Amino acid sequence: MAKHHLHLIVTLLFVATILTTPGTTSASSSTPPPTATSPPPPTATSPPAAPPPPGSSPAAPRTAYEMLEQYNLSRGILPEGVTGYDLRPDGSFEVYLPGDCSVHVAGGTPIRYSSVIAGNIQSQWIRALKGVKVKVLLTWIAITGVNRTQDGQLNFFAGRISKSFPVDKFANSPQCV
Repeated sequence: MAKHHLHLIVTLLFVATILTTPGTTSASSSTPPPTATSPPPPTATSPPAAPPPPGSSPAAPRTAYEMLEQYNLSRGILPEGVTGYDLRPDGSFEVYLPGDCSVHVAGGTPIRYSSVIAGNIQSQWIRALKGVKVKVLLTWIAITGVNRTQDGQLNFFAGRISKSFPVDKFANSPQCV
């Protein structure tokens, strides 16, 4: 019974604090030196190998931010400073940052981006997301998916928990310093 109450409290705190107002962020950085296990990021963006989703422009996106917009997602779900990306024909992708990045959104909710963010993208969805976490109490919880709804909301998924925000809150990327 106590475990159920603790799970409920953690869930409620997560839902109440995750990305509450990403339009007013303050940034901080936690950039460790490169290690032998981290792959070097590419120096230029890679053209997409997958065809654009229906209704998008046929021009190949030059940046990861343009790739998100091509799939009808907001550029603000990625922090500033992306150095490149790879997009494969099956929709799997990797986005590269110069290092790990921590952003504190209003209310002090920390979000952590790894130097490599991966997932699978399709029109209005990112699934199997890896490399993005939110801190709830003392625990880092992985954000595993993002989708855009027809009514202009972005839903963020962390396990069985989800939280919705207006898409216009993600018009600008948070800055990692």
